Amino acid sequence: MEDFLKNEDDLRLYVYSLYKPFGSSQGDVSVAGFYATLDGGYFALTENTTDILTSEKTNVTAPSIVCNTHDWDLVASANLVTPLYQKFLPRLTYISKARMAALRIMQTTVNNKEKYAAEAKAIIGWAGMILYDMFGPLPYPSDEQLLYWDEHPLEGEWIARPSSEDFLAYLEENLTEAIPFLPETQDTWGCLTKGAASMILLRVHLMQKDFVKAKAVAKSVYEMGKEGGGSTYELMKDYSKIFSIDNQRNSELILAIPCDGTKDYSPNQWYCAAMPGDYPHISTAAKGSNSHRMRWAFYDTYEKGDKRLNTIVAEYVNNKGKKVKRGDKNLENGALPFKYDQDPTTQGNFAKNDIPVFRYAEAILGYAEAINETEGVTDLAIHLVNLIRSRAGLSNIEEINGGEKVASPEAFREAILEERGHELYGEGVRHMDLVRMGKFVEYGKRGLSAYSLSKYNEDPRRAVFPIDPQMVIDSKGVIEQNEAYK
Repeated sequence: MEDFLKNEDDLRLYVYSLYKPFGSSQGDVSVAGFYATLDGGYFALTENTTDILTSEKTNVTAPSIVCNTHDWDLVASANLVTPLYQKFLPRLTYISKARMAALRIMQTTVNNKEKYAAEAKAIIGWAGMILYDMFGPLPYPSDEQLLYWDEHPLEGEWIARPSSEDFLAYLEENLTEAIPFLPETQDTWGCLTKGAASMILLRVHLMQKDFVKAKAVAKSVYEMGKEGGGSTYELMKDYSKIFSIDNQRNSELILAIPCDGTKDYSPNQWYCAAMPGDYPHISTAAKGSNSHRMRWAFYDTYEKGDKRLNTIVAEYVNNKGKKVKRGDKNLENGALPFKYDQDPTTQGNFAKNDIPVFRYAEAILGYAEAINETEGVTDLAIHLVNLIRSRAGLSNIEEINGGEKVASPEAFREAILEERGHELYGEGVRHMDLVRMGKFVEYGKRGLSAYSLSKYNEDPRRAVFPIDPQMVIDSKGVIEQNEAYK
């Protein structure tokens, strides 16, 4: 490795290799990414445990249906847990790989090494945030252990899982070290920046329920945007344009997964996953898989006239000229949460719309929440929420029913949660939002089918998925299973 890290190009290539887990492929184990957009990806798996997503699938062992019921187990739920163990949990190794990369880079004398080490540290936070959301705290080695194993590659040991507090503190430490050395923009689209690392840190602070720190970080990102006096970001005027086929580097995207609809290792498949087989698409080569649905109960929480409803289809005329309405086949369990617009070049279900990871709108709403939790309902917090509502064509939040939504911090907290759901559906934040606010079980059952309700497991500890039992066995119990599955 010492012979390799001799110049800035070497450092750049080394750090690029650490981005592998963050792709959009749903393919084989070696290339599967967190941001796959079919029902086995991070967004769909977590949001199917919430009040937002369900499916039209009749196979009760499908991941979407199993996630709806919170009733997965280690045997009968193989369609869910096998991908978790083969595609997601193994990505834990990238936390160690990224930390080792940062240590090695800082040992060099290459110019600009601080920037690349910072990027590696931010990747630790990114991977750790996703894995914590899915599995809870996971083991990570100390720097001393990493350096020793680097010198003695045939040696190793199992490491016990830390507490949630320690794991999140480790992510916080790496992100806090990284942010000062990251640029506000990167030449290569999809690489981590100061704003992106700050958004990861904001989510970590929200997971910690440290709203004082969350407020400071959210404020820093807000002030990087036009609405906060900066110039790096800006709310798009048209919500739907954020997700268009030409959305690369638009002003609202803080970080996105670049997609190329011609390659099976970098597609956006969300639209076609939501599309019924009889839905008319501009591309005759497009194929729908009839999977993602927005539960009708959640759809009904949108206010009349909300422009964000333009990205969700509640009825349509199919390719045989027949009108399909709510409750009909293909719209029985929910509306079509298309989110992205049609890609006319789609082949099969591969589209090229970039996948948002962090948006400026999320920073604004996160700032409003942190202010409410630390100061109560302030004019600034109300203004921040109204920035998002105004774009959606809605009235100011304080004007609703005589101000009931801003009457207390508790009422405003609920209003912000609802606004986050409407704004950020399908973007992987609902699960962590419901867990943070103690509503994972209560909201998770909203709008479910009779079957899913009959199977619904109300154990709040199922907010995380199980650890691979083989890992527990191989470690001789050093790695403990999550409490709900012992």
